[in-house]
Amino acid sequence: MPAAFPHSATLAIEHTDDGFVTLAFAVPDHRQNVLTPGVLADLAAVLDDLENRPPRRRPRGVVLRSARPGSFFAGADVARLDEVRRLPEAEIARLCDAGRALFARLSRLPWPSVAVIDGVCLGGGLELALACDLRVATDAEHTILGFPEVKLGLLPGWGGTVRLPRLIGPGPAVELAASGENVAAAAATRMGLVDACVPAEQAIETARRLVDAQGESGAVAARRRRQASAVELDPLEREFLEATSSAVILGRTGGHYPAPPAILRTILAGAAVDADAAGAIESAAFAKLARSPVAGQLLRVFRGGERNRRDPGIGSGDAAAEPSAAPVAAAAVIGAGIMGAGIAAAHLRAGCDATLIDVSAAALAAAVPGLLDEAAWDRATKRTDPARALALAGRLRTATQLAAVADADLVIESVTERTDVKQQVLADIERLVGPATIIATNTSTNPIARLAAGLSDPARFCGMHFFNPVRRMTLVEVVRGPATSDATVAAVVAHAKRLGKCPVVVRDSPGFLVNRILMPYLHEAVEMAREGVECGRIDRVARGFGMPMGPIELYDMIGLDTAFYAGLVLSAAYGDRIEASPVIPALVKSGRLGRKSGCGFYRYAAAASKPRMLGPDAGAAELIRRYALPARETSDRTIADRLLLPMLLEAVRALDEGLVRDGRDIDLAVIHALGFPPFRGGLLAWADTLGPAEVVRRLEPLADLGPRMVPTDRLLAMARDGLAFTA
Repeated sequence: MPAAFPHSATLAIEHTDDGFVTLAFAVPDHRQNVLTPGVLADLAAVLDDLENRPPRRRPRGVVLRSARPGSFFAGADVARLDEVRRLPEAEIARLCDAGRALFARLSRLPWPSVAVIDGVCLGGGLELALACDLRVATDAEHTILGFPEVKLGLLPGWGGTVRLPRLIGPGPAVELAASGENVAAAAATRMGLVDACVPAEQAIETARRLVDAQGESGAVAARRRRQASAVELDPLEREFLEATSSAVILGRTGGHYPAPPAILRTILAGAAVDADAAGAIESAAFAKLARSPVAGQLLRVFRGGERNRRDPGIGSGDAAAEPSAAPVAAAAVIGAGIMGAGIAAAHLRAGCDATLIDVSAAALAAAVPGLLDEAAWDRATKRTDPARALALAGRLRTATQLAAVADADLVIESVTERTDVKQQVLADIERLVGPATIIATNTSTNPIARLAAGLSDPARFCGMHFFNPVRRMTLVEVVRGPATSDATVAAVVAHAKRLGKCPVVVRDSPGFLVNRILMPYLHEAVEMAREGVECGRIDRVARGFGMPMGPIELYDMIGLDTAFYAGLVLSAAYGDRIEASPVIPALVKSGRLGRKSGCGFYRYAAAASKPRMLGPDAGAAELIRRYALPARETSDRTIADRLLLPMLLEAVRALDEGLVRDGRDIDLAVIHALGFPPFRGGLLAWADTLGPAEVVRRLEPLADLGPRMVPTDRLLAMARDGLAFTA
């Protein structure tokens, strides 16, 4: 019979006739269960009550479950982490000790405990489950387990690095905690993380049977002894694990993120001692990471993502909930090229019916197999799920006639970037759809106002700029034209979120936001190459800063022809700062288009997945020399400044012009679209680590390069008044 525990707002106690006690958690005021101070206090009080009961009233076993569908526990309350990380390290370590000691009580009770995991079980939630003697997970698609703390610059601090290696072994423990990746229930069962994976309706009964079977057999007592002892690890095995894991971690992080190597060190050091000593090692490591600047920046990025999740796309951007709007049931995508097919695949992945339309039947036939492969991509296995691809095929329609858009709630035009072609297609769409249908264009260069000129109802029209490759790139620029209505913006923002994207609302402007900020980065790289700086050196400096690839490599990946046309648009709008470089059209004219043609700035060998770089292209180097500029004395620091400070100046101008509603949108956009290093918090957050006065000082020796290096009035005022770039 369920009964709320006295003074408990977070859990109810359920007693069964056969002697089991179930603790059912439902944390108020949160979308998912999270481990708040209230939850911890209530759990401690319940354990006190159970422990103090006379022997005849003590349970056969305790079952922990969630009373909130789809969420066991999503982890600790991240909102409190900012408060915690401001504490002294010793105090942070003490809080870790207290949390771990509370959880440890579950496996020190005179009876077995079991966690029933249905839904999200992450971070501190998984640590709570690991503290139980047994774990039963449901086979539901929404049941996932993992330690995402590393993505916040932290490590598990309530016993995760202690219990995990003793349960599944140090190697798998390092991989799970240092990667931050989630695992499905079936995979968790195979690795020994949970004891059973069953349908949801069988979970409670399975948990009770496990308690009886393993409690009576002595298996629970044996597991408790293993959890309390050191891990037996051969010295050679340990040395091999440390060497290989260190190499993998360095390759993944570039040495910029302290948490993954700290996780490796903590797990290996903790495995060599008993659990109590391992706990002290864990607490000290967590406290040190929590105080690190990287953790502060990653927490800022996380908060920005949470704000974006709540942002309806209109108003201040800090709204608590999205406006109510009918979700898009059926979408149509016009154009079966790379982008159109990718957008259609994103809809199928999100469970939305999609119609792909192209005048060429051959183009449609060529696009569909790859589209379905993309839609059915399994992130866990890193391959396409054929059964899912077959199922999704039933949700995809193809057509060569534009009339197929008639029943769509949303139509996304993704044809060639020629303005006249887009205007004609958009006008034809408007004539065919109903008055409530939203019309969007996937464009990276065409002004929305110009494309809307031929529409009779431009209020329902906006830009919906996806980035390539669509599956991996999470940003979508929702571009608001002069006539676009609030209702249209809010509906498109909500739909982008349904697709699993991060939408940022941008006012109509040449290059919108991302390309406008990116172009100075690319342009300055070519200018330095013309001054005699090696392309490889420019790229190495950019990667050393934390960018996923250098600007010269990025040119080749984008395609030099694509970059050329985008550059024309931006040069026409911002020619005083971004002059059209003669190098790019010369390379295009010579047939050097980048990876897709086998050569650009670099040479490439064809490969099944992606071209492999062979080295600098001699022909490109000769073309660059034809347009040589006077050499300048250049240090690596100067190269970094020349690449990044013009981006920052363009971001400041975007704020001045009201291109976005909030500077946090800029940081989110450059992280999700350009791979700007999250450990730096975003472009504006990185600038705050320098300070406006230092930015102005670094620009001074570059002033002779022209307007692109001249501080804006806003920047000068910020430097004078000691203001910050971010709130």
